[in-house]
Amino acid sequence: MSVLTNRIGPYGARVVVVSALVIFAFALVWALTSASRGSYEMKAEFDDVRGLIPGGEVRAGAVPVGEVTSVELSEDDVPVVTFTVKDDFKLHEGATADIRLGSNVGAVNRAIELTEGDVSKPEIVEGTTLTGDDTDQPVNFDLAVQTLDPSTRADVKAMLTGLDKAIKGRGPDFDRTLDFSAEAVTEAGLLLKQVNEDGAALRTLISEGQRVVSALASSPEDLGDVADQTALLLQTTGNRQAELAESARALGPAIAGGRRLLDRLSVATPNVREFVRGLRPAVTELTPLVRLLPEATDATGPFLEETRKLVDRGPSDLRKFDEVIDAALPVTDLLLDVSDRGLLPLGQEIRVYAPEIIAAFQNFGAATGSYDRVGHVLSVASGNGQEGLPPSTQAGGTIGADECTPGRLELPFVRLPGALGCDPWRDFEDSFIDAGGSRVRNP
Repeated sequence: MSVLTNRIGPYGARVVVVSALVIFAFALVWALTSASRGSYEMKAEFDDVRGLIPGGEVRAGAVPVGEVTSVELSEDDVPVVTFTVKDDFKLHEGATADIRLGSNVGAVNRAIELTEGDVSKPEIVEGTTLTGDDTDQPVNFDLAVQTLDPSTRADVKAMLTGLDKAIKGRGPDFDRTLDFSAEAVTEAGLLLKQVNEDGAALRTLISEGQRVVSALASSPEDLGDVADQTALLLQTTGNRQAELAESARALGPAIAGGRRLLDRLSVATPNVREFVRGLRPAVTELTPLVRLLPEATDATGPFLEETRKLVDRGPSDLRKFDEVIDAALPVTDLLLDVSDRGLLPLGQEIRVYAPEIIAAFQNFGAATGSYDRVGHVLSVASGNGQEGLPPSTQAGGTIGADECTPGRLELPFVRLPGALGCDPWRDFEDSFIDAGGSRVRNP
């Protein structure tokens, strides 16, 4: 871990955690979409399909990759089996299909075992029928027995009968023999293995055998001591029979548990294989990101350090604002009155007259020049100065605030929003915050 941290920077742990989370997200997406994968159909001819039924397993290396869909006879009266194979297991030229016997118990416990063939050669087309040397099936026990002639079967029967009589009731003797001889057989096996691995030692053993036998013959007392020691060893082993039996009883459940574990691993292997295969694109895409993360993490370090300092100093700095807030409260109360009674109405008036105000600034040059037919901002703002308007404006007579014709404007000399564009907004006051409060006009 320290080597990885030194390589990708002081924030390597964060990089690893972020990468793991991203990989887990890609794996989760892959797991949610992997269930939609399909399969393709293949066929195979066999000489004997007894024990194989629709729904039987199709395996590859003891891992399920499909199932049998039908078992039929062809036009030539040859058994033909149709089965499906998952898309992620491809068959190439040289692939084989063999019928395997699950156990000797039961009549319909057989499955098809596939080999993928030579992966360097082209894939087999879907729907192809495997025949001849590409298929095989187990020899049934009854067929094997039928190959023996009557006399041979009689001899086998006599041999089995005699063997039964010879070993009947001798179970405890066999148990004692196995208990006493287990260690001796093990040691002898190790000795033979060592001798067999060393040819020179084997030759030396043979050449020196005569001398060993002569030495033993010349020292019968020593040979007796060796026999006594061997007897003592066998007696000790016999006394440990109870412990060995208990160990043997405990070994059975342990082996059964190991078998169950292997079965679970066998079932999980395809999922693990697909999971690893699905991670490859994600890892490839994450490689540039992982290379950029150290630099980004290094750049984030000073920011996080300053943030930590700000958090540490924040409470004490904020407490210093208490006096400022206390002093500002009376001022804010006054500002509320100002905003409610002055700024808010003014802002509402300016909002609805925004087009006229903007147009006034845009046409300021024209507004300060000659009068037009309906007057302009400066003439309206002049109020009582309207008596001096040109005749073209006076000819229209007195007009209201929402009219769009030449004439003298009524008090208070303010047109409605949009009146100059002949589209007056008569209910604009309803858009104010006080929902239609009355406007105060100058008399």
